[in-house]
Parts: sequence; structure tokens; C-alpha cells
Amino acid sequence: MRILGVRAAPKAASFIVYCTDEKRLKCADVVVIPATLATPEKLKYVRNNILDLLRTYDVQLAAIRVAESNSKNLSIDRLYIEAVIQEAFSSSEILDYLVIRKTGIKASLKLTEKQYKDFIGSKMVFDNINNTDFSQETNEAVLAALSVEARLC
Repeated sequence: MRILGVRAAPKAASFIVYCTDEKRLKCADVVVIPATLATPEKLKYVRNNILDLLRTYDVQLAAIRVAESNSKNLSIDRLYIEAVIQEAFSSSEILDYLVIRKTGIKASLKLTEKQYKDFIGSKMVFDNINNTDFSQETNEAVLAALSVEARLC
């Protein structure tokens, strides 16, 4: 089974595709949103890219790591992007998806705060996934996908 993990940011969306059968990443990349586009076109761009990823990698499950509800630096653009990604998931043919926050990831994977921070800082390997070259956002996408495996598989 293939799982798409996504972590949005105001100007990009980091994603990974994880294969539960092979226990390895099939793809890890970032969708950079063109700054020259107006907001509606940016959202359409993100939606189309997410739907293309779901089809290209034959994804069955997905997760998006969303902003914390008590965040002091909430970005409206990030919230828009997260909403469009959720809409893309719900209108696609995937079997199920999770909308997950940090506490949900830690609970699903039985991670301590230190382990969570070490993994997103690329200081710790989890589930034999080499994340040494990943950004924090990509690492959060990995953890979101692994949370789906823990909860739904």
C-alpha cells in the first residue's frame, strides 16, 4: 500500500510517498508554489499537483500534517493550502486520509518530544528511513505518512 504524507508551508508543500509493503520511501520532494500567481491560481496549482501525485504513485492512503491550532505565527496562506490539499484528498479515489497535528503523530508513533524533535531535525533515524538530507517540513511529511500506517493499516 502506498501512503502520501504532506506538510504545507506558505510557499511550498513537502511530500513523500511511502510504500508499506517495501517499508521504504518511493519519492520525497517539494512542490514549490510560483510566487507570481494570484492566490486562487496558487491553490489550483497545489490541488492539481496533489491529484497528479495521487495518480502517478497509485496512492491509497494519505495524511497532511496541519498547523497547530494554538500557533502564534499562523499563516493564512498555509491554512489555504492545507484546506485545498484536504479537498483534493476528499475528492480523489484514495481509500482514507488523516488530518494530523504534532500530538497525534507523537501518539500514533509512540514518540517522545525529544524523539520527535530529533527526527524532524534529521538527528534520528526512525523506521530505517534515511532522512539526513530532508528539511524539517519533509521530515514532518514522513512522520504523517508513518502515522497513517500505524493508525489505518
